[in-house]
Amino acid sequence: MSMRISTQQLYNGGVSGIQRLQSSLYTLQNQIDTGRKIVTPKDDPVGSAQALVVSQANSVNALYLKNQASATTKLNSLDSILGGVNDQLQNIYEKAVAAGNGSYSDTDRAAVATELSERLNNLIGLANSQDGTGRYVFAGFQSTTQPFSLSANPASTTNPSAYSLSPANAYVNYNGDDGAQTLQVSASESVQTNLPGSDVFMRIRDSSGNATGRSVFDAVQNMVEFLKTPGASASSSRYTTALGDISASIATVSKGLSTVGARASSLESMTNTAGDRKLQYEEQLSNLQDLDYASALTAVSQQKLQLEAAQSTFALTSKLSLFDHI
Repeated sequence: MSMRISTQQLYNGGVSGIQRLQSSLYTLQNQIDTGRKIVTPKDDPVGSAQALVVSQANSVNALYLKNQASATTKLNSLDSILGGVNDQLQNIYEKAVAAGNGSYSDTDRAAVATELSERLNNLIGLANSQDGTGRYVFAGFQSTTQPFSLSANPASTTNPSAYSLSPANAYVNYNGDDGAQTLQVSASESVQTNLPGSDVFMRIRDSSGNATGRSVFDAVQNMVEFLKTPGASASSSRYTTALGDISASIATVSKGLSTVGARASSLESMTNTAGDRKLQYEEQLSNLQDLDYASALTAVSQQKLQLEAAQSTFALTSKLSLFDHI
């Protein structure tokens, strides 16, 4: 049994074929314009789904990289400030040791005391350092509150030989807290970006690890007041205690520097890993999405030839009629 093809079917088939070629050509031209081989999900449903997963993973990784950069900036600033504190304390310790020399007169010791007082002011200034946003570095969670302020205790007493600072009679008060500020730097790890001032300046420990009950500032001020005392002797327990406290202060700050350095080193490794992961994600996305221009341009030329041929053929067949042969 023969099958007849009506003129309408022939016409509809020709139009559909031309429309498919035009749609295909439009898709190719759109890909060339955008530089992407997946412009819409229907272009490649599987590839589009894979690209979405990789893109989301890349976005999360980018957020971690941003947090790592922020954490690195905070730790570098903290390291710099602690380095300044350590330098001040080292100089104070050296001056205090020199002042213990029996050849120093009361005038000589008083001159050293004046210098140490200036360095103590510098220490307080460093302890009240602010970051680029104006927040106090050593205040814990109370970062908008100045952490250290002079107490009501006078710098000297009417009886210098009895002068001694302690928690109940502190030279500087701490107005911050023990808050540990952290940033999420990977899917499974956070890094602490601060050191509370209570740990760095207020809780110094001796060589045995025992708390002395005095702060860094108390240690220096006790030495200042000792050196102001007429006839002061290096054999005095006041001198030995103050010098030991200053040495303990240096050890406490050095420990803080080591802690910050270890965190920065760990963070650098994570940043390198996240940077490598970023390149891998970008390469995956490129393989999934980026267009091969040479192949696309060749395909456009082929599609244009096919479209022109289809249009010419359709134009000729649409004119065929029995009356043309009568």
